[in-house]
Amino acid sequence: MRAVLIAGAASVGAWGAPAAAQPRQVAGQSRDVAPSQSLFLPSPVAATPVSVRENDVRIDTALSTAYDDNIFRTVTGGPGRESEIIVAPRVGVTVDRVAAGAQVTVNGQYGYEVFTRHPDRSRPRLALGARGTAALVATCGVTPYIDYRRERTDFGDINAAVDNTVRQTRFGMVATCQRPAGFYPLVAAERYQTQNDDRFDYADQRTRTLVAGVGYRRPSLGQALAYYRRDDIARPTSGSDSTVDRFGVALDRAVSPLLSANVDLHWLSVNSADPQVVPYDGLGWRAQVVSRALAPIRLEATAARSIVFDTLLTTAYAIESAYGLSGQAAISELSSATLGVDWRSRDFRAPPALVRNGLESDRTLVLRAGLARRVSERLQLRLDATHTRRASAPAIAEFDATRAIASAELRF
Repeated sequence: MRAVLIAGAASVGAWGAPAAAQPRQVAGQSRDVAPSQSLFLPSPVAATPVSVRENDVRIDTALSTAYDDNIFRTVTGGPGRESEIIVAPRVGVTVDRVAAGAQVTVNGQYGYEVFTRHPDRSRPRLALGARGTAALVATCGVTPYIDYRRERTDFGDINAAVDNTVRQTRFGMVATCQRPAGFYPLVAAERYQTQNDDRFDYADQRTRTLVAGVGYRRPSLGQALAYYRRDDIARPTSGSDSTVDRFGVALDRAVSPLLSANVDLHWLSVNSADPQVVPYDGLGWRAQVVSRALAPIRLEATAARSIVFDTLLTTAYAIESAYGLSGQAAISELSSATLGVDWRSRDFRAPPALVRNGLESDRTLVLRAGLARRVSERLQLRLDATHTRRASAPAIAEFDATRAIASAELRF
């Protein structure tokens, strides 16, 4: 059976996105704005024990072809706008094992993006990960994990035909004594690191995260978690070191069989070692509501305010607000359709005149549509389209782009 690597946004998806969360993506997929659901996946530092009930090995392969009419995210009205066709094969392997009371899941994915019109831009993509859980005493357990990713960054923060490969490493451990009902403690620690190519080394960072919380769980009421989280972010090249403190409460509850919601409300305090960088104190949040009341349609609404450090702009940090609305409808027993809209704004904080040409903020709108057809238990076909439009202040980084993707996935 398929393993649940990080179970339940309910209990622990509440601490806000990590300093640089990266959603799982298929090679060839647009990365201008992450799909809205990625905002509410549990943070890697919020893992609960994996749930593996049997030994299993799964292999999946995929092939996608994408057309992009502005591959380098050229500024609107500027020269050099070019289209591209990207062919992207991918293979993935997941192994689940249960032994001596421990549960382990190891996974890996390798893909390659072939730029047919600009073959020198073709690059591989690699993702590796391992997570495990070992029981300690009573209901207590510890969950160590490690993840590594290597991929090309999106051209959206560059607005030029300049390649950058980012390497991300994340490892940590979570310990909790979650019970079926009642109070329980939770602590976690994580180290996260990004490395870019030499010309973008100013965006390299190292982040240390510590989390401590007290949760309460009752089947009839749902789950709640009061927590404190501390992130220490070091930027070795730029020197724009920062700290982020979060004090929050998260709630998760299935209001009815047709409606579920989880909300994380926290106080954010962001300070930089550079006295020229303006600090930020204010509310942060993550909220998700899922409704199945209008069968066969599934509606999902999301909203978040978070602090972002992973950009290819010379900023200390960015205050990001993101909202999303999506719907999925079953056309038949084997076919489904999706529609969605995502909106994101970023307010950049940096020493005066540091950000490229004085960029102060940007706003990005993404419209999404898709069709999926399950041919068999193993084979699925998809058609997806996105239209992205970004505005910036001042108008030096604005662009629009449309991408269409046809893909097939085969699972063994």
